[in-house]
Amino acid sequence: MDFIMKPFNLRTFACDHASELYGKVESVFQIGGISLSKFNLTSLLLIGLLMIGLAGCTSLPEPNVSKLKVMNHDKEKRYFNDKYGDMFHAQNGSIKIELIRPKSMKLEKTASNYVQALQQSIEQEQLDVLQLSIDDYNRLSAAGFLLDLEPLVVRDHYNIDTIYPSITSFLREQGGGKLYGFAPTFQRQVIFYNIDLFDKYNIEPPHDGMTWQELVELAGRFPTDGDEQSKIYGGFTCFGLDKESPLRQLGLMIGFSMGLKAVNLDTMQVTMDTESWKQAYQQAQSALSTNAIHVGGYNTDEDFNEQQLFAVGRQAMLLDDPNYVYDVLNYIGEGKPFRVGMVIGPVDTSNREITRDLNLNNDYVYAIRANSSNVDAAWELLKFMQGDEVASKLARRPDNGIPSRMGQTSGYYGINLDGFYHLTSVPLSNYYDDPNDIIITDEFKEKYEEITYRELTQVEESRKTLDDALQTIQRDAQVALDEANLTRKVNEKNEGGELDEGMATEDMTVNWDDFKTVPFK
Repeated sequence: MDFIMKPFNLRTFACDHASELYGKVESVFQIGGISLSKFNLTSLLLIGLLMIGLAGCTSLPEPNVSKLKVMNHDKEKRYFNDKYGDMFHAQNGSIKIELIRPKSMKLEKTASNYVQALQQSIEQEQLDVLQLSIDDYNRLSAAGFLLDLEPLVVRDHYNIDTIYPSITSFLREQGGGKLYGFAPTFQRQVIFYNIDLFDKYNIEPPHDGMTWQELVELAGRFPTDGDEQSKIYGGFTCFGLDKESPLRQLGLMIGFSMGLKAVNLDTMQVTMDTESWKQAYQQAQSALSTNAIHVGGYNTDEDFNEQQLFAVGRQAMLLDDPNYVYDVLNYIGEGKPFRVGMVIGPVDTSNREITRDLNLNNDYVYAIRANSSNVDAAWELLKFMQGDEVASKLARRPDNGIPSRMGQTSGYYGINLDGFYHLTSVPLSNYYDDPNDIIITDEFKEKYEEITYRELTQVEESRKTLDDALQTIQRDAQVALDEANLTRKVNEKNEGGELDEGMATEDMTVNWDDFKTVPFK
């Protein structure tokens, strides 16, 4: 060991040769039970140098760590971590995530410079991964602010074929033909049904691809006798249709499944006095006349669970907002009083392969900022979020979002998740087809609600024909739309469009070392 005789700095030597010293000591201790007297001088010196080296070195060399800035809207700081962050960090020690929640902006989404303000907010914090609503995904992709993921997909041979095709098609459509982001979860409206009730009354259960007309006829096959405490209903909502205006509610549900709109944005004309809307409301009238459809609405003075007739086994089919439906299923699952089946529908009458129920309103699209300096790390995060492992976890609780990555199994109250991927789902329809909420004002929406409620209530009370009501809705709503449109244009001309103090953001850095993983429930 000639190098020992040369002048050297002991601490530097120990740090530089730490691994070599470890090896020497390991060889010394290969045989257990050796007494100290049997160590030679060289071994003792090596042990001493190792101890000095360990004490003198503040840290051993660490691998390169990428710091990834991720946009996050969750004030409680758990949405992203519960779904993705905890798992990702456990498996990717070389990438540290910093969650940053932009502060709310004074500018409304209807502001003419909203996109510029949003971009400025993102640029100021140099965010890498963006958590976006579908509206903001649409706007930022059109502005060239997002990174096209297709080249990365091709480069890494990343499989996107097992992502529910309706999702990728929708994201490409919103991205002008290119895929700028992933939506790991989604929701859609489906038909749940009480298998035991259908068996009891010897009625063939529903199947994928039924129209509203067929579902109404199926509901009408159940007996309508009995009092309010024992009567069985065919369908359809959790608490029953709104008793103040059931015709309006059911007519809208039927009309939306047909892709109908109340306003044509190209012509800025109200479109209620049409044969298609008349057909939708006629179907609703016919359905309500059978007494097979539960009407009641939620009553705050009554027991919450007892009002959910599907949950207590007195309603054959359930078709409602997913947020309400999963509450019902959770209630059923606790006691398991009956078997639950699920089918896809109702379908568009013009194409039985299509349902209009794709919903990303409660889910996020994740994208990469086009000029991010951490593209590779950001891409690793997106691949993980859209991967099989995360999808498998999400499949256990579809009420938190159905995984868009297909092929996962779930025992969620006996319901097979495969059904959620049947048929093609296109975006949930609405009155106005105004995806960015920049043309149809809130003032018009409120006025329109008042007009339709007033007129359709008169139809229900036999004080007006359906034809007359639709004509009045058309006329009065058009006046309201013209006034709202004029006001909107005046406001746009007078709009200042100032940003909110430089679009400052709130720091939400997560110290992962102090984080305790919360089990996914």
